[in-house]
Amino acid sequence: MSVVKMLLTDSLLSSVPEPIKRINDTKLSGFHARVGKTQNDKKRKIALYLNYRFGGIKGKQRNYHLGYFGECDLKDVRKEVESLKGRVALGEDVYETKQLSLKQQFIEDTSPTVEELAQEFIERDIKVNRKDVDPVMRMFKKDILPFIGNYKLKEITRRDVLNKVLDPIKDRGSNTQANKTLSILKQMFDFGVERDLMQGNPVSTVKKKSVGGLEKSRTRALEFEEVIQVFERLPKLGISQQVIYALKCITLTGCRPIEVTGAQWQEFDFDKMIWTIPAERVKQNKDGERTHKVPITQNMVILLDELRAAFGYLNSKYVFPSTTTNKSGPGEQPIDRHSLSRSISRKLEQLGVPKFVPHDLRRTVATRLGDTDIRTDPIVVEKILNHQLQGMQKVYNLQEYMEKRTIALESWSRRLKRVVSIGT
Repeated sequence: MSVVKMLLTDSLLSSVPEPIKRINDTKLSGFHARVGKTQNDKKRKIALYLNYRFGGIKGKQRNYHLGYFGECDLKDVRKEVESLKGRVALGEDVYETKQLSLKQQFIEDTSPTVEELAQEFIERDIKVNRKDVDPVMRMFKKDILPFIGNYKLKEITRRDVLNKVLDPIKDRGSNTQANKTLSILKQMFDFGVERDLMQGNPVSTVKKKSVGGLEKSRTRALEFEEVIQVFERLPKLGISQQVIYALKCITLTGCRPIEVTGAQWQEFDFDKMIWTIPAERVKQNKDGERTHKVPITQNMVILLDELRAAFGYLNSKYVFPSTTTNKSGPGEQPIDRHSLSRSISRKLEQLGVPKFVPHDLRRTVATRLGDTDIRTDPIVVEKILNHQLQGMQKVYNLQEYMEKRTIALESWSRRLKRVVSIGT
């Protein structure tokens, strides 16, 4: 390797003879140029370096890359060399400083976005630990990712989340949804911290009371006269038969909307008069195996017969088949459980009763079973609702109370005979 010592200038570096591989500057010690081979364009690539030793005679030998001739001004490079040599003299290992800076820049450049975190969170947490992922997916698609999805995790702030996600939800009057979104965001950012994707959770200290406000437990239970009025008016308001039948089913059984709308014919045993709701539709932990057995009353038989007569032509496995064809053919999917609440919400004024949601019909069943003409034991009511008993009862009382549940629901069903016949 041919090494020469000369003052590094633009004219010199513009035409370096072929044998020369390295030129050490005569003015600034350690400053040198490394000359590459001649390329197809007959030019030689020249890299500029500062060589120094850090830590004394036995210290580390460093080669600090300054850039390439032709891509940077040589006068500016000389000024940088003088600055670097001064910093080294003061005890700074400028090579190490640069490496740390490059590493930090790489981390910043490759920092994942909120959307990337959300995808990992959904795949590794939500889909693993939740039975019903659709509400969370809608939350991300509608209220979160369109507004902060492109933000880098290193950049996202509490203010960003409040201004762009939570406040707009609250401003449209969806306070409960704002609180649910805050809860999911807290879980997602905690997940990001655990996975070493970010340093801290930007909304860890945000309280519900400053977002959607403190929520009160719903206490709405319809009076019996209100129940009759609702089902007298529903068929006259253009609401689909499936929705009306599903609401009736909730009212007859006290089941949850998701348990009703997803019902399949194979779940009904008319010999034993039992409807067995499989574990995947029963509210419990994701891997829970508890099913829910519901007595089939005479009015339920009437309701189911009417459903067969109305929708048997679809040959659907679902009791409440969807007749829309947006994503699949008629009868291939059940009605969306959210269609129940949407239907009630749109027609609430015409129904002429105070605001209620489908789940309130379930609470109505529980409340009315305690009326003086039925007087159902509270434990039997809990079993009808498929609530787990609490305390020592949960451990030692393994009774299903099926006979008493049947008697209670038959008594309630007799009171609701008018409801079953309305609109059929």
